[in-house]
Amino acid sequence: MHPILFKLGSMPINSYGLMLAVSFILGLWLAAKRRDAAGISRGDIYDLGVRLMIAAIVGSRFFYVVTHMSEFQGHWLDVIAIWKGLYGLSMLGGVILALAVGFYTLWRKKLPTWKLADAVIPSFALGIFITRIGCFFNGCCFGTETSCSLGVSFPDSAMPYFNTGIISGSHIHPTQLYSSLSGLFLIGILLWADRRKHFPGFIFSLFLGLYGVTRFGIEDFRYFDHAPGQLLGYSFTDNQIISLIMLLYAFILGIWLYQRHRGTFSVSS
Repeated sequence: MHPILFKLGSMPINSYGLMLAVSFILGLWLAAKRRDAAGISRGDIYDLGVRLMIAAIVGSRFFYVVTHMSEFQGHWLDVIAIWKGLYGLSMLGGVILALAVGFYTLWRKKLPTWKLADAVIPSFALGIFITRIGCFFNGCCFGTETSCSLGVSFPDSAMPYFNTGIISGSHIHPTQLYSSLSGLFLIGILLWADRRKHFPGFIFSLFLGLYGVTRFGIEDFRYFDHAPGQLLGYSFTDNQIISLIMLLYAFILGIWLYQRHRGTFSVSS
């Protein structure tokens, strides 16, 4: 675990913050590289990228705060203090708000919505792959105790052993790395599918569905400081419920777009 990777003079460089910045830069590069398929300018891509980055951070923080209100009682100004180690972010909330802001921007600028969504969405998967490595270095977003061979242990002072009930030195699921590998898997599937005939919006729908499935599964190995809720007699975390909604929405959206664009299938050049 390396929450501080190095220092520039007296300024510490946080591992999660650095990985977040790297994912943003590489995500912009990938989106700009794929912009020709959507027929938009590089400037529009960069403008959209900045909006998505801000929305992702705000959404991640907002969702974390809403689900951890007790942590901020008596010191509400800490709600905006994400610079304190960049902890207290929920990636799923960031993805949702970024998608909402992205679609609003496309509508406002009258850009080709579904072609651009297909071009940009692999950058989200790339962000998951890189940013979750930062989570592992930072020690956040960790898993539950395990005796399986995939388990890892952190230093005694690390976040997984601080007020969690997990005994110091215990092996836990490296759910950060599970999530990172799922991002890599998503990139591969999306870029492979993009080389096959598909209708506009298919790559975006595919991402939503696959992300919902992978996120739902990984949540079973995550540690949470609150009890899961009940839905239809089953226990689900907030993230799992949202993942199920994403999966259902992806299915409905895919069918609707297929019916709308039937006969206009294309292959990415």
